[in-house]
Formats: sequence, C-alpha cells, structure tokens
Amino acid sequence: MSWWCSSSLKTWTWTPRPYLGSILIVLSVVALAGWWLLRGRHQDELVQARAGSQATAATGSSTGRSFAFVLGVVGLWACLDWPLATLGAGYLATAQMIRQILMVMVVAPLLLFSMPAPLAVRIFGWGKRLTVLRWLARPIVAVPAAASILVGVNAPAFVDYLVKTPYGAFAMDGAWVFAGFALWMPVQCPHPGVRRLTGGAGITYLIGQSIVPVLPGFFMTWSDFPIYRTYELAPRVFQGFDAVTDQQTAAAVLQVGGMVLLWVQISYRFLHWAYEQMDEDRAGRTGGKAMAEAGTATP
Repeated sequence: MSWWCSSSLKTWTWTPRPYLGSILIVLSVVALAGWWLLRGRHQDELVQARAGSQATAATGSSTGRSFAFVLGVVGLWACLDWPLATLGAGYLATAQMIRQILMVMVVAPLLLFSMPAPLAVRIFGWGKRLTVLRWLARPIVAVPAAASILVGVNAPAFVDYLVKTPYGAFAMDGAWVFAGFALWMPVQCPHPGVRRLTGGAGITYLIGQSIVPVLPGFFMTWSDFPIYRTYELAPRVFQGFDAVTDQQTAAAVLQVGGMVLLWVQISYRFLHWAYEQMDEDRAGRTGGKAMAEAGTATP
C-alpha cells in the first residue's frame, strides 16, 4: 500500500489500490468529530456560551449539519483515494479536474457548514489566529489567493513536476484543499468572531467567485495539442479517449462543472434570502397592523 498517489507508466487496472495517507486523513476528520460529540463540546462551557452568543450568522439545524458532514467526508475520501486519485495523478486530466471541482466546490463548503461554532472557537481562539482567519475571510484576500493557487497548480510546469512523486502530489492536493476553504471562508466561516457575507452581499460575492473555475481551464480549452506531458505519455484508460480529447473534457469539467455547482449554491442562497425578506416584511406588516389597532382601541 502506497502512502499517496503519484504518476505511473504502468497499464491501468481496476484493481483497488487504497492510499494510507488518505485513509489516515479521513479517519482523523471522523475522529475529531467523534471526540467533539462525545467529550469536546462538554469540556468548556465558557467556550460554548461565548460562541453561542456571538454566532449571529450561524444557520442550519444539527441534522442538516450532520448530513453535510457525512457528505463532506465521503467527498473528501473520493477526492484523495483510489480510483480518482490514481487516475488523476497519472492517467487522466479529466479525473484530476473532477477531483479539483469536487474538493473546491463541494467538500470545502460542506465541511465548513458542518463545523460547530464552539469547535471553531476552540481551534482558532480569539487572539492572533482569529486575526489571520479574519484576513483570510475577506473577499479581497480570499478570491485572489484561491485563484492564484488554482491557476498555479494547474500550470503544466507544476503539474508534470509535482505528480512525479507522492510528496509533490500531496503538496498539490494540499493546495487544492487550502484554496477550497479560502474561497468559501467569506460566506461560510464557522467562527462566530468572523462576520460572514450574507444576503445580497453573499450572493454578489459568489457571482464574482464564478470566474475562479474559468481561469485554470482557459489554457486547456484553446490548445490543439496536449499541454501536460504526464497525461500525453500515460497509458490509455479508455480506447479512443486520447490525450487531446481528455484535456478538452477536463477543461469542460473544470469550467462548466464548476459553474453549475456554484450556481446551485447561488440559487439556494438567493431563495433563502428571498424567503427571509418576505418573512420580515410579513412580520413588519403584522406588527404595524397590531400597533394601529391598539392605537385605535385606546380611549
């Protein structure tokens, strides 16, 4: 069993080859959640109280958060382990882009949504680490940082060099993870000490964020020849699915797939915001009517 994926010139087979590193990472996330449920959340009432009193932007029921955590962990495992990791590291650029979109656009927001505010307080505290988190949660920092990382790790010079070894592939996957969390931090940060973008501001941010999946795939879309030496020389997984077709499919997955997933989020948040506005208007009209009736009834 290898500890992480890397490129290979061996003929592709569908024989399972799990990676020790990915298994340990997934088990660590599950262990952290288990520790929090069984012991962590009961150990510090002051942390709980302070987090609860300041969590003005927290939304979602405990059931919804649990469901998001399960989906996030399953998605994380799919990104980091066989077969997607093996295919992406050395056989198919399409598989690599599926991994990237899944990590950045699905796993990262699900895990951020599922994290309880008191756990975020315990991890980041209220001091210097929170200051760094607040800076990272600013759109003016988050979007350029995530976009530059994603463009960089998709550049042929970096990809061909990094996927040669498990250490390089691990660094590239780590960059994806960081970029995913950075991109969603302004609207999904679980720490109550960080003010999230909500309502129209959050929707505007997500619309602006839609440029990020387009940038890495731009140079793949318009190239008539393979730009990644790794995937050009790799043994074919599917007959007839050559390196150029693979590259163009990868660009479509990155750009179209990323855009679709992002607009699903935008649509959900827009509807949620619209219903909140209607509820507030209804409550305002009801309150105004009650006050008018009370004033009329006063002798």
